Amino acid sequence: MTAQAALAGTDLAALLSEGLAHHGRGDLPRATACYRAVLAAEPGHAEALHLSGVAAYQLGRNDEAARLIRQAIARRPDSAHYHNNLGSALKRLGRHDEALEAYREALRLEPRQADAAGNMARLLRDLGRTGEALDAFRQALANHPSDADLALQAGSLMLNAGAVEEAIALYRRTAERPPGHAGAFSNLGVALRRLGRLDEAVDAYRASLRLDGAAAGTWSNLGVVLADLDRYAEAISCQQRAISHSPAYAEAHLNLSLALMAERRHDKALAAAREAVRLKPDLAEGHTQLASVLLMLGRYAEGWAAYEWRTRMPDFPSPVRSFPTPRWDGGPLSGRCILVHDEQGVGDAFQFARFVPLLARQGATVILECNARITGVMRGLDGAAEVVARGMPVPAHDVHVPLLSLPHLLGTTLATIPTAVPYLRPEPERQRRWAELLKARDGGRRLRVGLVWAGNPEYKADRIRSPGLKPYLPLLDVPDIAFYALQQGAGRRDLDGFPGHPSFTDLVEAGNWDDTAAVMANLDLVISSCTGPAHLAGALGRPLWVVLPHAAEWRWLEDIDDSPWYPTARLYRQPRQGDWDSVLLRVRDDLRRRVGR
Repeated sequence: MTAQAALAGTDLAALLSEGLAHHGRGDLPRATACYRAVLAAEPGHAEALHLSGVAAYQLGRNDEAARLIRQAIARRPDSAHYHNNLGSALKRLGRHDEALEAYREALRLEPRQADAAGNMARLLRDLGRTGEALDAFRQALANHPSDADLALQAGSLMLNAGAVEEAIALYRRTAERPPGHAGAFSNLGVALRRLGRLDEAVDAYRASLRLDGAAAGTWSNLGVVLADLDRYAEAISCQQRAISHSPAYAEAHLNLSLALMAERRHDKALAAAREAVRLKPDLAEGHTQLASVLLMLGRYAEGWAAYEWRTRMPDFPSPVRSFPTPRWDGGPLSGRCILVHDEQGVGDAFQFARFVPLLARQGATVILECNARITGVMRGLDGAAEVVARGMPVPAHDVHVPLLSLPHLLGTTLATIPTAVPYLRPEPERQRRWAELLKARDGGRRLRVGLVWAGNPEYKADRIRSPGLKPYLPLLDVPDIAFYALQQGAGRRDLDGFPGHPSFTDLVEAGNWDDTAAVMANLDLVISSCTGPAHLAGALGRPLWVVLPHAAEWRWLEDIDDSPWYPTARLYRQPRQGDWDSVLLRVRDDLRRRVGR
């Protein structure tokens, strides 16, 4: 159709309809030709200008789109639809303030304009103006309560903004509106898990799957919550269902590996982790899980290399550090000064500090930067020329390196782990003072045993590794032992309501790492869960018994009762998940034998 034909009397409405038909089929060039023919016959035709602008927008010609839609608005300023589409073109051009103004005008003209309300809310969200975006979403939902897509987007922003209860209420209303909405039920599960309401999350995911049984993401999310509930066999089945629906779903293979590892099916966990990183080579969580399985299996060369991905995980607990010096690459260190900075928990710092003396033996001057709470203990570290607290000015140095990268750079294998203990030593005067205090309490005539029963509850696996005080109580009836509680942090709440015991002393005054180390130097044995004090006792070379969950961390390897990291340690493992009573009863029996000797 040509402009000449239009001028010859072609019905403009029919020509516009023809353009719309081409537009609907996605034939934008023919649609544009029809609109131009209308404009040739009537240059100020508002709808032809508007539709030409929409087609230009869809073809990526955003400047042209904005120009044409503005011309349409000049002829029909009361069209909310035109203002909304102008906002979309301006948004794509990065002219955000103008885009917001266009959306606001659309809503002024037509307050119930769903597209403009949603578009404005999404733009405010993308600009990081969370409070305004939430208000815009709420207003849009007030006018369009049955718009499920709008509800899902609003709920996601509410979750990110911490308004979890509001998101749950919104998802629930959307999900339960007949005939039900699978996506809303699935998102409801995400929100409920965020609050730790795991059984409700399971119900929400199952409701979603009844509506859409092929949703791989929902199957995988259900598996993750079941793993949170220690229902690992079911978790594995769910991840396998997710993979059956989406074989290239890397995160499902990762979650499968995690569940298999919790079941101690390490070979299968290794295969699943390898598949996750094959499918998604930049999946940092996949590489880190691969590292955990390899290290658990004692395959250290490959495991340490994969562990270098840990800092790329979004939820890595220690921020990546930036220094003006280059990162050490394993090259010669003689005559150079290296800054070693710790990461993650204090237990990791105690365990991996053993590598600092190796750097000093290569001729390096080693500066150790660490958590301020453990600088006193770390000043007793062999090979550390200087110890500084994190957050304080760092002395001049030539290169830097994260502490937990040292095994990789030094080529550590199971056979070459530095095992000389002690490599940490308490401050001598503090150690002598505690020797006097303990002798005044127990007379020095009984076996002295330190007890630690819980770790940091912020660590995601703490509920699995921490037995709490109650399973320890049968130990207190073993005669001729003076028990000393070395527990720090949230685990001390277990002492609330504890009636006490004649053989039990709470060393509340030893509530810092300097004093804990000095006390340990005066004990005959430390019994601890897998947490910082266990690593401190091992680094001090003290006799150490560690109580471990059924699926222990990679550092304790599998199915052994000693440790290649700590020659003075003995390991007591759960025979099955959650069974702490049998573990501590074995410990009690061994304590009786030790006293008998």
